[in-house]
Order: sequence, then structure tokens, then C-alpha cells
Amino acid sequence: MHLRRASIGVAILALATLASAIPQTTAEPARHVPLVVSPSIAYQTIEGFGFCQAFQRANALISLPEPHRTAVLDLLFNTTAGGAGFSILRIGLGSSPDSRGDHMNSPQPTVDSEFKWDGVDSGQVWVAQQAQRYGVETFIADAWSAPGYMKTNGRDDQGGWLCGVSGEGQGGLCGGVSWIKPYAEYLAKYVKAWVGAGIPIHSVGFLNEPNLIKNYATMQSNGYQAAEVAPVLIDALKEVGLPEVGVSCCEGQGWSYARDLLAEMQEAGAVEGTLKMITTHTYKGTPPGPDRPLNTTLPVWVTEISPIMDKLGFTQTWYSKHAENEGLLTAINIHTAIVTGNVSAYIYWIGVEANNFEPPMIWAPSRRRNATVPDGTAPYTIGSTYWAPAQFSRFIRPGAVRVDVKQGGEGAVDALLTSAYLNKDGSVVVQAINNGDEALSISLAGLSTDCKMGQWVTDGERKLTALEVVSGAEKVPLAKRSLTTLVFVC
Repeated sequence: MHLRRASIGVAILALATLASAIPQTTAEPARHVPLVVSPSIAYQTIEGFGFCQAFQRANALISLPEPHRTAVLDLLFNTTAGGAGFSILRIGLGSSPDSRGDHMNSPQPTVDSEFKWDGVDSGQVWVAQQAQRYGVETFIADAWSAPGYMKTNGRDDQGGWLCGVSGEGQGGLCGGVSWIKPYAEYLAKYVKAWVGAGIPIHSVGFLNEPNLIKNYATMQSNGYQAAEVAPVLIDALKEVGLPEVGVSCCEGQGWSYARDLLAEMQEAGAVEGTLKMITTHTYKGTPPGPDRPLNTTLPVWVTEISPIMDKLGFTQTWYSKHAENEGLLTAINIHTAIVTGNVSAYIYWIGVEANNFEPPMIWAPSRRRNATVPDGTAPYTIGSTYWAPAQFSRFIRPGAVRVDVKQGGEGAVDALLTSAYLNKDGSVVVQAINNGDEALSISLAGLSTDCKMGQWVTDGERKLTALEVVSGAEKVPLAKRSLTTLVFVC
């Protein structure tokens, strides 16, 4: 990838004119680390950060009483007023025969029913419309399963294969009938219904964690079988007048699963030139998260992650022992996905949730919509896992390009994790994670006076807090166990 010449020039100017914008610090940190940012060395384009409100989770947000509901929407979507400015919303496409529990109901629940969308989709349409009000433009749609009558086990949960795919899809309750094309047509109609409601769909996925068998919507597949479905779905989207909607695959449960699915699809010739992007989760596998980039020229998105594997629940603790539900580890995981995995988008599982065992970013316990909330209290709690995605999302905007940043001087500081980004408006963002127990300082050498710098920090005491910038200082302090964001604007 190569940056436009003008953008590179703006970035180099920004990094050559910043010395007087470094915040003053009263106590000398234990160690100083000079950083070298090279905007001319470019990596992947960042397409955004986001979350999901599928499986009836949207109702937790809808049910909040005002003014708290608007306050939570601001936390999620506002790029000012303390918000995260999330720019991607992941939408779940239903396959269940009803809306009991957290089911996502299908618009065509039985084999002999007509396709009839309710225009609500478990509350997700309302959330998408609110997101649009804040300027969100990227909406991705994912199906966890085909409706049960299209599958070998006759139900949308408990795994099972899509009738008609090679191998396992030839048996079960299929009766020799292939449902590949009807499933593709079902998804195309579903996406068209969303587009007709005014929500532009960026891409659609037809699988979710296809190695799992669960008591919620799940459908099994390997990469070869997925390769049989993807081209048919592309044709179905074209037939309903949506050639611009891409197809993604395959939402593997972890990085190693995604790698295997990708290799099988590539062997079948159904990746580059077919898919719009590769999608993965980072829950489980060998490894569960990125150890190196996936072997593809397509963008790779992490489309779901939540600290559910250790079953620790919801917490507001930023750092205590690198537990999976703590904020600092969330920041490190985002950094690893982007820098080690070359990931282009990062989507948390649930934004707002009524339960806290599956930790959402914001916990809003169930209550009646018209319930009285005592003055001075809020019917929601911001979790530790909100802050790092928010701090990345607010400042690294869609279309930004990750650029090179390295530690200078002698000896690398392993506890310091850095990444840098060039936004489309020419601003340069540096994210610095101090994962150590001692404070550090960083600098960008050779800087002058023409640009303004902003600094924000999250640690055990401060959350996305703007720090006062004092002219004349040459070093940026990094608190222990912290995430610091520097934004340079000329």
C-alpha cells in the first residue's frame, strides 16, 4: 500500500513541527523512550471500530428511560462529549421460528411461509437508525444459521449443515434436496429489506463460528463447503439489485480456525476475487488471537470478541492481574489485532446488555421503560472493556492508514506497545500502551512549534481523560498500566 504524496507530506510536516505541544511533567519517569514515526511506511487501512446488539440485546438500550438512553447513545456514537464515535454496527440476521428468549426471529420461519420482514428485527433497526443520526455509515449483516428447514438437523440451533453442501450436507433430513440457492436468496431478500428501510449494508456473512454446536443458532461448515455457498450468495445479491453488497466469511471462533477456513476456501478458489473481506473472532484456538497476519490480500476484520471464556463477568477494573475482562488487556488485544494481525476493523460483541455475565461494554440492568430513576443516579454502568475500544475509535477514524512507528535509542522497552495512524484529514494519532509497573516517557525528536497536540489517557484512575498540554516540554509522560493517545493536528 502507498499513501498519497500529499497525505505523506502533511504527516511528515505534522511530525516535524510538534515539540512545544508536549505536556509538562513534574516528576521524571524512570525511563525515557524516543519514538520514530515514519508516515511514508504504510500498512493496512483502518475501516473502523464497533459493536453488535443482536439476539434481542437491542432492547436493553431501547428500554432505558430518557435522558439516560440518549446519554448511552452519546457514549457509543458521539465523537465529542466523551463518546467513543463507534463507526460500525454489526447486525444479526434471524433464523429462529420465534422470538422467545433471545431468539432472532426469521422472516420466513417455515418451509411453506412467505418471506415477510417485520421491520423491527429484534430492535436492531431502531439502533441502526440512531447510529445513522450520529453519522455511522458502515453496517455489516451476519447470519448465525440458515432456518432449520434448510439444514440437515431440521432446526436452526444445535449445529447441523446446510443441505446441499458436499459431505455432511448430503445426509440428515435433506432428502436429497439442496438448499444452497434458497438460503442465498433468503439472505439477499433479508439484506434488501434492510436497505429498503434506509440502512445501507456493507457486507453480509452466511456463517458464524461454524465449528460450534450450541443451543442457539449455529450451523457447521468447513472452508470447502463455505466456498460452495459464497459465489451463489454473490449472484443472489446481484439478482435483487445489490451488487455493491459484499460477501464476507467465515467468522471463525479464533485465529487458528480462521486460518484453516481461509486455506480451504483458497484451495477451492473462493477468496480473492470472491469475498469482500475475511472475518474472524478471537475467542479460542491455537492461537485464539493473532500471532501473524492471515495469508490473504483481503482486509481482515475481527467481528466479535468479548471476555467470556473465563466466565469472570462484568467489571469496572482497568487493571489488577491482566484478567480477560479488564480494560488494559482489552487495549493490548486491540493493539495485537491491528499490529500483529494487520486487522482492519475491530468489533466488540455487545455494546449494551441487560445481563452482566456476558460482559457488555455498558451494563443496563432490566427495568420497566417508564421506571423512575432516582435523581443523581444512572440506570447503567460503564464497564472496563468500553474504554480501550472507545479511545481507539474516537481518534482513529474510518479510512485512516496505519503507519510505522518504532522505538529509538538503545534497547527496546517490552512493556511499551505503540502504533501510529494517519487520518484522512491529515492528523496523526499515536497510541501508546504502558503495560509496565513503572511510569515511562516518550518523545518524537526534532519537533518544532506549528502544530497542536492533544493527549488523552485511561488508567486505573482516569478514563478517556483529556490532559492539559503545556508548551515547552519535550517528553510525554506515560503512567504505569495506561493507554495514552496523542493526536497531532496542523
